Amino acid sequence: MPGARAQALLVGAGLLCSAAQAVEVPADFDLQFGASLMRFEFREYADTGRQLVRELGTLPGFVAKAEQTIARWRWSVGFSYHAGTVGYDGQTQAGASFTTTSDATVARIHARALHSLDEDGRYAAGLGFGYGQWQRGIRGRGAVSGLDERFVAGDVSFDARVSVLRGPSATAEIDLQLAWPIRPQVKVDFAGLYDAQTLALGPRLATRVSVPVSWSAGPSSRIVAEPAFEAWGFGRSATQTLYRNGAPAGVVYQPQGKGYNVGLNLVWVQSF
Repeated sequence: MPGARAQALLVGAGLLCSAAQAVEVPADFDLQFGASLMRFEFREYADTGRQLVRELGTLPGFVAKAEQTIARWRWSVGFSYHAGTVGYDGQTQAGASFTTTSDATVARIHARALHSLDEDGRYAAGLGFGYGQWQRGIRGRGAVSGLDERFVAGDVSFDARVSVLRGPSATAEIDLQLAWPIRPQVKVDFAGLYDAQTLALGPRLATRVSVPVSWSAGPSSRIVAEPAFEAWGFGRSATQTLYRNGAPAGVVYQPQGKGYNVGLNLVWVQSF
């Protein structure tokens, strides 16, 4: 019996060692930081489908990301920030044409986990969660007053990545995100003319497609160029009562909007 017990202990120890070796999977950790340019375009539409507003301009910014690969899983947390001035071509509430500029600040954070679907890691899919906001400052001109708006929304996304090129010094991938907004809303500040108002917006599916291409820049570093296209937007809000100093002064609503962004990120990646 003592011999059988010792043999059983040896077998158990061997199994534990094998399991420990299986768990000890090498992990790659990357830090990314770089510059970004975004061609920002946004349009508002009336209920009839007629275009009310178009904003267009280029916003400079930066991007940062932390990413880690463990076995067949790859998780990441990324942040982007763009700010600048865009052209505003719209109309007043009376229907007269109104052209000015708008200050735009767009920030977004996105976290996700992807799982490789094949042994080579060429195909991966998973889920992501994000939060974004767009600060919009429409400048007044002449007798027309400006206003400030802050659009915010969380989102849950289906994410996928396909490797299309793997070379000794260069790689290329296609990255896809389909995001569904969670509680999109806008807070409108009328610069003191009326009381500030918060309006719930209708959700609309957002799509982002990018093609990150990387080149080796050293034993533990690389450079990534990532062109991207994003289609986003929101549905019309409900019509609500507008107040001035707590007293009813009319009605207000946010028209439906559609955005189309084209961007380019140039990123330095350091691996550890």
